[in-house]
Amino acid sequence: MDYMQGLNEQQREAVLTDSQHTRIIAGAGSGKTRVLTTRLVHLVKDLNYDPRRLCAITFTNKAANEMKDRLMAMLDGYSEVHVSTIHSLCVLIIRIEHEAIDLPRGFTVLDTADQNQIMKEAYDKLGYSKQDLSYRECLNYISNHKMAHISADDALSLATKYPADRKKSQVYKYYEDRLIELKSLDFDGILLEVYYLLKDNKAVLERWQNRFDVLCVDEFQDVDEVQYGIVRRLAGKNNDLYVVGDPDQTIYSWRGANVKFISTFDTLYPDARTIVLNKNYRSTQSILSHANALIQHNKNRPHKDLVAHNQAEDPVVYQEFLDAQEEAEWIARKIHEMYEKGTPYLDIAILYRSNYLSRVMEQVFSRHQIPYVIYGGQSFYDRMEIKDMIAYLRMISHGDDLALRRAVAKPRRGIGEKSLASYANRAEKHQASIYQMMLVDVESGVAKNNIKKFVDLIESFKEQAHELPLNRLMELIFTQSGLKKHYEDKGEDSRIDSVRELWNDAASFIKDHSDADLIDYLQMISLYTDKEEQESADVVRLMTIHAAKGLEFNTVFVMGLSDGVFPNRNSISEGTQGIEEERRLMYVAITRAKSRLFISNNSGFSFVLQGSSRPSRFIKEMDIEKEVFEMPSEYIQSSEESLQIREHRRSIEIMDVVIHEVFGEGIVINIEDDKMTVAFNFPHGTKTIAMSFAGIKRKGV
Repeated sequence: MDYMQGLNEQQREAVLTDSQHTRIIAGAGSGKTRVLTTRLVHLVKDLNYDPRRLCAITFTNKAANEMKDRLMAMLDGYSEVHVSTIHSLCVLIIRIEHEAIDLPRGFTVLDTADQNQIMKEAYDKLGYSKQDLSYRECLNYISNHKMAHISADDALSLATKYPADRKKSQVYKYYEDRLIELKSLDFDGILLEVYYLLKDNKAVLERWQNRFDVLCVDEFQDVDEVQYGIVRRLAGKNNDLYVVGDPDQTIYSWRGANVKFISTFDTLYPDARTIVLNKNYRSTQSILSHANALIQHNKNRPHKDLVAHNQAEDPVVYQEFLDAQEEAEWIARKIHEMYEKGTPYLDIAILYRSNYLSRVMEQVFSRHQIPYVIYGGQSFYDRMEIKDMIAYLRMISHGDDLALRRAVAKPRRGIGEKSLASYANRAEKHQASIYQMMLVDVESGVAKNNIKKFVDLIESFKEQAHELPLNRLMELIFTQSGLKKHYEDKGEDSRIDSVRELWNDAASFIKDHSDADLIDYLQMISLYTDKEEQESADVVRLMTIHAAKGLEFNTVFVMGLSDGVFPNRNSISEGTQGIEEERRLMYVAITRAKSRLFISNNSGFSFVLQGSSRPSRFIKEMDIEKEVFEMPSEYIQSSEESLQIREHRRSIEIMDVVIHEVFGEGIVINIEDDKMTVAFNFPHGTKTIAMSFAGIKRKGV
């Protein structure tokens, strides 16, 4: 059994178990893929199983291909073990059983382009616009309803109680009818057809239960109710079921994953044997100790403490900063020091809870010429919601045609392509912009009402731009333009958070460039949006923690660890269940690090939180202490000015009159620890503000 060499005691036990039902609790970096592959080899080589009667289910094509390659190498270039994603397995079942569900054997599987084409057909027929209702939003609605076993007809009935869903339910009905006409299935339909086929057709069920002797399922913590139903029915009473996963890494409940299927496996199968793989071959013990301390706060989980195989280690570093800028500068300094000592940029990753948190890092990296790439996502300034806001700012400063087309499209203002084309023709003749032509019509009294409303809105913004600081102007635009309501109606809270982070960006810009104006700010942004993304190998990776799942890096920075950000506000409002999922996400972040882990947060004012930040509860749960450090002056812009500001803040006392960059003038009515309570003029009222907040000062200073 040469293939068993190098396995530790728990791994060997997991490979050699003779239990019919087996649950492998495989901690991060514990070699679960090797164990699962070796198990299949053991069944073929030692127990003489027919490889064609073994089925291994993975949840990505990449993982399936890697397992196939390993099996081929370990079985001397010959393997007929069925290894595939669950979708591929279901396609195979449908092709063989196509007559039972009235589909041709060569049925079509729709890709995203096909789905969007059907959306276009539906919108054209129903008279809808994708500016009012995006294809993505509608397809998410359809997917959620299908996977919840709510048919299109049921959705139409339910929509009478929820008018906002009326349009979506009508598109859902058209979409499903069109799929029947096309004899096609989408990805959800592939799973659902097999789910119902195995549930309702006894002959088909028995045929497929007799097809395989053993089912092995990887990443079992990520299965949803439909996938679990398929797996359990295929296993039946006689087949072996061998599942591998980590309940502590269930981070996809928002798309249907249910941790209970792996956590309660021994309840569903009382004879089940549970084997824990807790020896970690990725991270140092210092990193794992903090991960163990954190995750133990989650209840009702199979207990395990990860133990490191690697002995050499650096301590985990935690630091808190006055504001996001200082936090980003510290991270940049650390990376610069590592690079100077020979650490490649590609060995370093910066992880964050939400996309908007990349904004300040992108700016600092660009300034210090540290190459980076946004892994699996867009640059902050390239995001749709940021471009929407910038379009309105450009309407104030430039009024260019591109900005206008974006501004009239979101939210929709009843200005269609025909009207825009007419104005564009006139503008070309007069060598003017479309907006200038609209303004002429408004001033002459011949403009249609929808044109007049739009022009009046933009002109009002121009007037306010002379009176308000840039970040306050953005707040006003976001509300009065209808963008905020547009995103609220779609339930897109993350986009609202991104726009609020843009206010932070503007506030920082004003602080650093007191003589600058809106045009200067837009030019600064263009330096980032026009920058070509660097795809070369040696760059720092910036990514959300969800995007980092399954990856590993020598050095990891987890930034922005503030309550309300991580764990995020929505999860906190959900109570224990929501916070536990966030804690699992933090656990995933920690265990991406191999050698060095840096944790940071800042106490600055956040427009996303609408207040000062405070350290995440996860920091205390990790049982970690702050590092004492000194920031080199070359990594702090205007360091003398920053010191003066801090001294001014320290001198603030009760009954002092202060000036806040957003709320204006107010009186300090209380000071407690590191926070002050200030009564501002109407309509702002009383606010509690961190003494460290850079945007407040004593009047007259």
